Amino acid sequence: MEKVHKTGGLWNLLISLFFMLGAVVLAVATQSTAALALVFFAGLAVLVALTSYVHMHLVSREQFEQLELEEIKSSSASDALFETGDVLPARRSREQYEKWVVPSVAVLALGVQAWALYQVGYVSLPNVFEQLRENSDTELVLAKYVGLFITAMLGLVLFMRGQYASHLSRSEKQRLLQPASDFLLFGAYLNFLLAAVVAVSFKDSRADAYVGVGLTVLMGLLAIENLLSMIFEIYRPRMAGRKGRLLYQSRLVELIAKPENLFTTAGKILDYQFGFRVSETWGYQFLRERLGTLIGIQVILLWLSTSVITIQPNERGLLTNMSSGDVSTQWLEPGFHVKLPWPFASVDRFSPNQIHSFMVGLEPDEEMPPDAPELWLFPQGKDYESLKKTGELFFVSDSGAEQVDANLLVASIPVHYRIKELEEGWMKFSNPDEILQGIAYREVVRFFLRHNLPDLLKEARVGAAAEVQKSIQEAVDQKQLGVEIVFVGLSGLRPPAESPRSVKADGGGSEEADMGGDLSNMPVAAAVEKEVSTRLNAQMKEYEAEAIKERLAAESGILMGVISGSAEWKSELARQSAEARKHRLESQVGPYKEAPEMYRLWMYLDTFRKATESARKFVVAVDGYELEIDLDLQESVRRDLFNVKVPKASNK
Repeated sequence: MEKVHKTGGLWNLLISLFFMLGAVVLAVATQSTAALALVFFAGLAVLVALTSYVHMHLVSREQFEQLELEEIKSSSASDALFETGDVLPARRSREQYEKWVVPSVAVLALGVQAWALYQVGYVSLPNVFEQLRENSDTELVLAKYVGLFITAMLGLVLFMRGQYASHLSRSEKQRLLQPASDFLLFGAYLNFLLAAVVAVSFKDSRADAYVGVGLTVLMGLLAIENLLSMIFEIYRPRMAGRKGRLLYQSRLVELIAKPENLFTTAGKILDYQFGFRVSETWGYQFLRERLGTLIGIQVILLWLSTSVITIQPNERGLLTNMSSGDVSTQWLEPGFHVKLPWPFASVDRFSPNQIHSFMVGLEPDEEMPPDAPELWLFPQGKDYESLKKTGELFFVSDSGAEQVDANLLVASIPVHYRIKELEEGWMKFSNPDEILQGIAYREVVRFFLRHNLPDLLKEARVGAAAEVQKSIQEAVDQKQLGVEIVFVGLSGLRPPAESPRSVKADGGGSEEADMGGDLSNMPVAAAVEKEVSTRLNAQMKEYEAEAIKERLAAESGILMGVISGSAEWKSELARQSAEARKHRLESQVGPYKEAPEMYRLWMYLDTFRKATESARKFVVAVDGYELEIDLDLQESVRRDLFNVKVPKASNK
């Protein structure tokens, strides 16, 4: 029979309500995003504790009912009445509760988690980050000691009760007591985290926003786990006598609240893999019992390591001490220095002798290969589409009175500078980087407005960089920014790949009538390149025609040489054949004159021999030059079968 500890469940419910009340007070008083997220976690803890307590009450009623039924059945007078009956109303109530109420609680918890994601992730956090962009010195509303007292008290109470209830549920196998106990221990860790946030936020208000983002992500993971648990519960096979997993129990919360359970699972795996009880060895038990202490020592050492800093030879450090009420600063020279750990002291590093740089206009894309061609009609750059939509991509040049459509250009202008006066100039401004970039952008725009597009692409490039560098340096000196402009590059000027019509549509410019004429659909780069491309096409066609002419001339010469050589070869072959025939006839004149009849007969026999070389024949000559020739054209056996060369016998 399952054990039930109703008193423990009631205490979990009461402490969860106390947790909820403290989280609400802290969220209202501090207006903290992390405290608001803590309210939703406390709400989930109350929901789980209430569901668990009701579940334990129903199981307890069922146990008492079972005991009464067994006692009644033991009496002889009631054997016939309860032997086959099924009078178990408490059991039916518990089954109906597990069938309908527990899934409804899981759905309600999913709704709370979704509401928390919306309220914290989409309402509170964007406002916090907007305030941080406007003023990075925003602090929490609540006094420091009150916030620390509330979070520390809540964390201590929840930790003590959570630890006790967790050990009780594990030692006595209180399955129904475990979910609420895990949430209490989990809430204690969240309160300790919030206490650190309250302490740090008075010095760095970004900590509250970052922790709020982390808690939002954690709430999203809990929501995903809850949804998957409900889906798996639908398809879980039901087996008689086997209890299912509680829907309101979160394994993620259990893992965070009791990370030592990982050692139990890992021990079982290692025992199975190695074939002996690795989990009972001294080293494993030491890690299981002292891992938290070791991690804590590592965290403390890591925190203490922030008190030791190194300033490089080309750097200067500004130490800001925030331990007291008044913030004090001190310049640090290169070398090793010791300060208070973060967040009580911080160091800002500056490199006054180092060359710094930024881009005015389109920043080149670092992912593109260095040997990629830079074509006007195929623009390449970082955030090209977004800059085009906002209009920050295009610069306007002096178009004159007759041209309006060809006065846009795209620029990628690097500006290199060096901080010359750190304390007397650069440090007097809160955002000197933005001021310098704004000055450079303004002077570049003024330079473009003084020149038209053809001049910028041709004549105006000579000396343009020096002119822009001089104007930026004069503006910086007038502002007393303490910066020396080292280099300005104007080699990245080109017309935009978009047409004036598309630029106006994307940028949301004025009406078409305000432009003083119709807008062209041709890209500006194509319009500028039209004359160059036409001349280039003509040169390419002339080059191709000259190449074809040379090729045909070469082929004609080669063909004439082949024909001439072939004719000479045939003529030489015919001459040699005639010469051979002449010599042969001259050699036959003498025998013919001596014996004409015999010569004719010899020629006839020689011709006949050659014609019937492969046939078997018999020639018989008689007096008076009469010949009898017998031919046997039938071959019963291949000649190569009996014309076999017999090797000569050896003398050995």
